[in-house]
Amino acid sequence: MEGLRDQATAELAELAEKAFAQRPRRALRLLLGVIVLAASFAVPQRAWAYSVLAHEANVDAVWDSAIQPLLQRRFPGITRQQLLDARAYAYGGSVIQDLGYYPSGNKFFSNLLHYVRTGDFVETMIRDAQNADEYAFALGALAHYAADNTGHPEAVNRAVALMFPKLRAKYGDRITYVQARAEHVLVEFSFDIVQVASGSYMPETYHSFIGFQVAKPVLERAFRDTYALEMKDVFGDEDLAISTYRYAVSQIIPELTRAAWRDKHDEIARLVPGVTEDRFVFRYTRQQYDREFGATYRKPGLFARFLGIVYRVLPKIGPLKPLSFKAPTAEAEKLFTESLEDTRARYTALLASVGSGRLNLANTDFDTGRPSTYGEYKLADETYADLLKKLEGQKVAKAPRELLTNIRAFYTRGSVPKKVQRRLAALNDDGQRRNR
Repeated sequence: MEGLRDQATAELAELAEKAFAQRPRRALRLLLGVIVLAASFAVPQRAWAYSVLAHEANVDAVWDSAIQPLLQRRFPGITRQQLLDARAYAYGGSVIQDLGYYPSGNKFFSNLLHYVRTGDFVETMIRDAQNADEYAFALGALAHYAADNTGHPEAVNRAVALMFPKLRAKYGDRITYVQARAEHVLVEFSFDIVQVASGSYMPETYHSFIGFQVAKPVLERAFRDTYALEMKDVFGDEDLAISTYRYAVSQIIPELTRAAWRDKHDEIARLVPGVTEDRFVFRYTRQQYDREFGATYRKPGLFARFLGIVYRVLPKIGPLKPLSFKAPTAEAEKLFTESLEDTRARYTALLASVGSGRLNLANTDFDTGRPSTYGEYKLADETYADLLKKLEGQKVAKAPRELLTNIRAFYTRGSVPKKVQRRLAALNDDGQRRNR
């Protein structure tokens, strides 16, 4: 899948291009090693419970029954066109937590939204939304919260163990992303192929998914209020990151439909009698994308394109075997289907809580679905440490009390590294001065 490989190789390609410019001989030796271990190129900066397609489909599943009524109640007189516009923002909200994991993004941004004050961030957006587009965007972000907290523990972590017996023997019946990164990615996208094969989507649906919108004002306010950081502190170019994300989605969705047609043809034909490849496979060229959305996005560099060629040429055996697609087992497919139903039930219940004014989201670790605590999950530990570092000095004085309380609570157990202890001490000193 070329689009997925572009995501996986973008960061490494950028580093390699710099290495070739500075130390060509060393970079060449690195390249030879990279080709041998090319499996690492297939691994994005992290995984997600469901990818873009499923996140946006969750919005569609409850739009008429739950999201639209909330919009109409909050904004009486909203027109049909305004609702249509708001739907694009709901799509954008449902995928915003993953923005940083794509080329031109910043993984620290998305790590924060996955591991630190995850519920507080979504609640802040819902509370602070000032118009229908911002409100829909915030409700979309709530869909991502429901999906990741349900999809990882119920389906993905268990399916990895089912589909990879050797890993199951090593780690047990539930395997997290940190324990098996490549396998997580393969399982999650195999789930998307299962969903595409259901025949539920029309070309116009895919087109709408690509056209998601981002409500930057409410996103920036909530990010600042939750983490005491500005978006500009973590993104070199926020607009470029968003447009590159959209372009990546425009590449992923057609690839998923092609893979579904290839691997699930008989099932598709049974579900959609008379279907043809031309009707089922969604085609959307780069030229079409550029005409509709513009060409301001990060394109894969020369080295990234070369890695794509390497991937296509080399057989998927030996060290490259992890790069080959692995169809989900019947049991894994059942886990996915059930988790999708549970996600939508949970999302519907959360939307009802929004309507009644009783929404109270736990600050969970999206990879495990459990509250974030030190020592429980490596990526959460790293993200809190990175945040502490960024909050040093001047910024700590501006941090909201709720953030400082959350950080201290995170480190209440386990053996904390000395560097982190020093930063915590500084945080406590600043907090005491603020309370005087």
